[in-house]
Amino acid sequence: MQSQGTQEDYVTDAEWSARLQYWRRKLRRLRFEAEPLDTQLARYRRVTWALTAILLAIAMMFVALFSAFWRPDVGVVLALILFAPVIAVAWFDDRLLRRRAAQYARELAEHHRRTAR
Repeated sequence: MQSQGTQEDYVTDAEWSARLQYWRRKLRRLRFEAEPLDTQLARYRRVTWALTAILLAIAMMFVALFSAFWRPDVGVVLALILFAPVIAVAWFDDRLLRRRAAQYARELAEHHRRTAR
């Protein structure tokens, strides 16, 4: 006959494996077994900064090109239409990924706290 503690551990492990699958879907770009999440998030932040810098440089080239023909206003509008949404989505995605990773870390800490008894 199994003791009550073993049954609770089994339920907790089954629940945690289901939650782990949920978090793998939510954090599809982050690998849990590879390296710490903070390191992976820092890498994604650097990539977001690089994407922003490259797109801003290309946008400035558009403005400079149209300024050469005395229409910098058209260049600014074109740059905003083409590049601002990409930059905004990249930063929004970075923020969303960080928020989800923080939620996962809190849930993982809670799971370790419950199972450490």
